[in-house]
Amino acid sequence: MNGAKFRVLLLAISCNVVTWLTLAAANAFAQSGTASAERGAKLYLEKMCYTCHGYAGQGGERGSGPTLMPGLWPYPAFAQQVRHPRQDMPRYGSRFVSEDELADIYAYLASIKPGPAAKDIVPLHD
Repeated sequence: MNGAKFRVLLLAISCNVVTWLTLAAANAFAQSGTASAERGAKLYLEKMCYTCHGYAGQGGERGSGPTLMPGLWPYPAFAQQVRHPRQDMPRYGSRFVSEDELADIYAYLASIKPGPAAKDIVPLHD
């Protein structure tokens, strides 16, 4: 194996190990039961998440951020996206959003109940 191929292989292995460790830690914390939806609601505003994702995770106006609710990702995928985002989302490292804060924000999003279906909204029937 030449040097270039070895470096690519080493980089791929390193990325997989870092991803696995991040997901394992995030999953362990999410299952600890210490997250607070109330704190998460405050943090969601404080950390400006609503500016792209809307106040209830419904997505931002003019495509500024994707919908988070309904259909919230499992916690490990959510944490991975926040820490190592794909596409246009800025990265939020643990110096900006701690692991506890991230779990609280997730708890807040998970606590949001979906709205009624359009067919169930009475004024729309008239």
